[in-house]
Amino acid sequence: MSELTTVASITRYPVKSLQGEALDAGELWCDGLAGDRVYAFRDLDTGRIASAKQPRPWRALLDLTAATDGNDVVVRNEAGDGWAIDDPGLCRAVAALTGRRVEVVTASSDQLGSYDSTWPQVEGVSLAGPREFAMTLDTEAVRFVDVAGLHVITTATLAQLEHVSPGSVADPRRFRPNLVLDAGDVPPSFLEDAWVDRELRIGDSATIRLTTKAPRCVMTTVEQPGLRHDPGILRAAATNRQRFDVGTLACAGAYAEVVAPGPVHLGDRVALS
Repeated sequence: MSELTTVASITRYPVKSLQGEALDAGELWCDGLAGDRVYAFRDLDTGRIASAKQPRPWRALLDLTAATDGNDVVVRNEAGDGWAIDDPGLCRAVAALTGRRVEVVTASSDQLGSYDSTWPQVEGVSLAGPREFAMTLDTEAVRFVDVAGLHVITTATLAQLEHVSPGSVADPRRFRPNLVLDAGDVPPSFLEDAWVDRELRIGDSATIRLTTKAPRCVMTTVEQPGLRHDPGILRAAATNRQRFDVGTLACAGAYAEVVAPGPVHLGDRVALS
């Protein structure tokens, strides 16, 4: 095995499209990071899962944060008001924020459904306009994930995006990865592209396999707490394009599946096997 990087951050998103929680350690289960994207809001009028990939009206979900409190998930707004995930007041608060009637749903094979997304026109990217996609497009994970059970990005890729788009801030929150890997002295580059179809050993026992480049959408550009609206990020990702069944898309980071479950910690060594 060849040592590559270390784990710079671990983030879990208990509720789809809400801000997540930074962890010092977590457990990689067979279908992803434990506790990640196990809840979502369903639009009672359309029947589809609420996703900030459709900024109108769902961008406002990014103003909420979901975190675990013992065995429970609690959602808080920017003012610090909090609701347990099963509190009926939570859906009323989301309705007031978004103007849409919602219910909370828990990930199960009959609840995953689909979501709406909006794709801006970007040079080199062929997908544009509104689209509906099924959840879990390329994974057996039963979670509210778009493509795969796990999402990984390196500091080299974040640096590359800022290099291509001077003035942009490639904050990991724009990309919502579970793991950010510190590439050390590696120059700005889309580093993880070279690891697709390869396995990474993390720490003493966990192993993941990178399955594909991660397509990027309008969600990388939208305003959220502490981050301004920035179309330059998506244009920068469009310099790293790949053809998918739905068209040619901008890419940054990689999707992955868990090959061998195990614990992950900040600072764990990551090796290419």
